[in-house]
Amino acid sequence: MNLFFRKKQQAGVVLIIVLIMLGVFSVIVLSMVGGSNLNFKIAGNQQYRMEAKLAARHALETYISNPNNFTSASPKTTSVIEVDFNGDGVADMAASVPPPTCLRSAPVLRSELDERNKKDRDCFRTVQAIGGNVFSDTTGIAAVLKSGCVKMTLDTLATVTDNVTGADIEMHQGVYLRAAEGTSCSL
Repeated sequence: MNLFFRKKQQAGVVLIIVLIMLGVFSVIVLSMVGGSNLNFKIAGNQQYRMEAKLAARHALETYISNPNNFTSASPKTTSVIEVDFNGDGVADMAASVPPPTCLRSAPVLRSELDERNKKDRDCFRTVQAIGGNVFSDTTGIAAVLKSGCVKMTLDTLATVTDNVTGADIEMHQGVYLRAAEGTSCSL
């Protein structure tokens, strides 16, 4: 009878150990599910950030590739450029690009020009030779080192703020522009 009593005690101990192990495994599985949900959120946020970067980059490239944005009659208002990532015809994100900001303007030196380059020839044509190495610009001032052009460095900014995803990014792009002497840096 003593042997029968021991078997019943052992069967109860095994049941308790199995229940404890089942509880431990349940906690492990629940923490893994919670961790994977967190990873999905992180991956989703990274995707939204990348989409916002792509929207800002696309807006900058679109704005910069339009030569009308860098003339004396350039737009004075902010341009809004929409991007459709999934091709459904509805804009997924929009980037706003204000008019460029002039960072600096400096004369193009004659030593920087190449007479064989067609674009450089326009700068040579705006100065007239008086004699030898002495040149005169349109104002009549001697221009020994200067050409008839200026080089401007502009900063173009694109901002994407998406209320749906919470993505918020600001991207800058520098633009080098050569113009005739006397062109205002503020366009």
